[in-house]
Amino acid sequence: MSSTVSTSLSGGGLEIPRRGEGGPAPLSFAQELLWLMDRAAPGVTAWNVPRAFRVRGPLDVDALQRAVDALVARHEVLRTTFGGPEGAPRQTVRPAGPVPVRFVDVAGEPAERRAARVDELVREHARASFDLSADLLLRVMLVRLADDDHVLCLNTHHIVSDGWSKSIMFRELSALYAGFRAGRATELPPLPIQFADYAAWERDALHEAALADSLAYWREQLGGVLPTLALPTDYPRPSAPGFGGGARVAILPRALLDAVAALAREHDTTLYMALLAAYATLLHRYTSQDEIVVGSPIAGRMQSETEGLIGYFANTLVLRTSLAGDPTFAELLGRVRETCLGAYEHQEVPFEKLVLELQKGQSLTHAPLFQVVLTMEDTIPAALELEATSLEPIDSDHGSTKFDLTLLVAILPEGLRLTLGYRTDLFRGETAERALGHLRRVLEGAVADPGRRVSELELLTEPEAAELEAWGVAAGAAADRAAGTWVHERVSEWAQRTPEAVAVVEGARVVCYQELDARASALAARLRRRGVEAGEVVGVGLERSVEAVVALLGVMKAGAAYVPLSPELPEARLRQLVAEAGARVVVVASEHAARVAGLEVVTLEASAADTAAAAGSTASSPEAGAVAGADAAPRPRAGSPAYVLFTSGSTGVPKGVAVTHANLAGYVDAILERLGWDAGEARSFGW
Repeated sequence: MSSTVSTSLSGGGLEIPRRGEGGPAPLSFAQELLWLMDRAAPGVTAWNVPRAFRVRGPLDVDALQRAVDALVARHEVLRTTFGGPEGAPRQTVRPAGPVPVRFVDVAGEPAERRAARVDELVREHARASFDLSADLLLRVMLVRLADDDHVLCLNTHHIVSDGWSKSIMFRELSALYAGFRAGRATELPPLPIQFADYAAWERDALHEAALADSLAYWREQLGGVLPTLALPTDYPRPSAPGFGGGARVAILPRALLDAVAALAREHDTTLYMALLAAYATLLHRYTSQDEIVVGSPIAGRMQSETEGLIGYFANTLVLRTSLAGDPTFAELLGRVRETCLGAYEHQEVPFEKLVLELQKGQSLTHAPLFQVVLTMEDTIPAALELEATSLEPIDSDHGSTKFDLTLLVAILPEGLRLTLGYRTDLFRGETAERALGHLRRVLEGAVADPGRRVSELELLTEPEAAELEAWGVAAGAAADRAAGTWVHERVSEWAQRTPEAVAVVEGARVVCYQELDARASALAARLRRRGVEAGEVVGVGLERSVEAVVALLGVMKAGAAYVPLSPELPEARLRQLVAEAGARVVVVASEHAARVAGLEVVTLEASAADTAAAAGSTASSPEAGAVAGADAAPRPRAGSPAYVLFTSGSTGVPKGVAVTHANLAGYVDAILERLGWDAGEARSFGW
């Protein structure tokens, strides 16, 4: 792939022996992780690799069938099944034979219906799940619209193919088709090994001792607390990652591509590194986090024997870049270069080993190690060619994604194509489209002045700036508002300025701001230790009380959003709300803990031991959480949810509405203004 360099374990390549004929073989490290993920979530299509083409011209269907049969006979991995006990799964090669090709004829359907029917068939083919233990992992469908008009669909599972494999598959299928169509045998060079040979070799060669130096590098690079990217989302983050996906596309003009490439050369970096620096800048600006971790696929074919094989060789590098100290873009390029070169030098460690080594205890609400991806396609995309026909690629999106955001970059004659994939349970399509516009603005600003600090690079596109002006809001005022003080932060400020001021009154009970803030910080610390991540939803099932105020502020201090749950609700209704909100953790009084059994429960009684430590702390905002032992939560962005409210569910299913920190702060400002109170003056809550 264009974004990587290849190295060898021995410098000159290692000879991979044939393992002999027949018999099951072990899975490669990469295959094993996919197999385990498939076992954990059967039927998920996020690992499908679909392609579809409109074929116009005289198509020789018999030659196509024979070419597919020959391709699958040549590459054993395409006729391999995967199974066995969880501790030691095996791959078994089936005998070669005719490959079933699904043939659908829509030529007789009305013209107005035909296009919709083809779209339906392409989507259905792309989104059909594979059974790894029984199915042939290459599927072919041919749709006939007319004698000289067809749609060809190919779909493989990622466990048997990768991006490099696509080039091999298209090249060999094209050559085989041409040969069979001409009535002659096609001479392809013999394969030195099969994928199962590589998998068996990898298990022996990449043992702990051989990887000791590189594992030490990755432990140092990724050790400690690996930051979870706290992206502001349109919807509350569910308790487990979803796989539904969408994508938006933008084309950057050739002039901008050339300017970015020139900037990269001036700073002794590659185009990929410059794009990674821009991507990291955007994510930093969205999250206010100084450590940005991005996953990046690489070819992973470091031995000459693997270059002509179809199979899953791709590895993934984990690139951790620091934006601490607000560097200039030029300085950031230097940091990215150092990160990438170190990763390339130690790329032989399988990503799966890093996951097992470093992901222990990570929350299931996020993908392991990183949540966003950047990948760069080859400059010349692989193309399928069927002699005497013209082929046009068709979007065969299978509606799935594996990460929060995936940025795919391709160099085209007209410029740079950016495709941003996104999880549909987190983001709307319009949000992804805006992000592409913001990324373009970062690149334009970096090219214009690489000496500008990353915090100074403009994000707003011209239409966004014009819209703000139309609302009568200056861009500077909007930026100030986005960097405003959220409600839980105001409470902390009031606690510092007037610690003894009355904060909450409950009957005869009076709590001052210092105590309120300390107790909220202690609860936030406990939640963070329980794995609560920024953007996660936490249930709060408490009566109106001092404790309820503590809980609401504590959840926001932890970087999460709360959903209020009345303890008076029937248990079935309570559980329904928790499930709809995607809450993994709930805060309740101890007497109600049994009603939410099976969830992570935090009781205020259990948090009492932390309160004294927090109350004695003089730093009552994020520092108090650190004193109590939690990692400081990333500061919420304006669009980050503060809480989620549900409708009564009169239609059968309750519907949640997220209220952002900016919404809440604006609401509080409006109330204070209406009452004629100073926004900087501490006030008390009374029940």
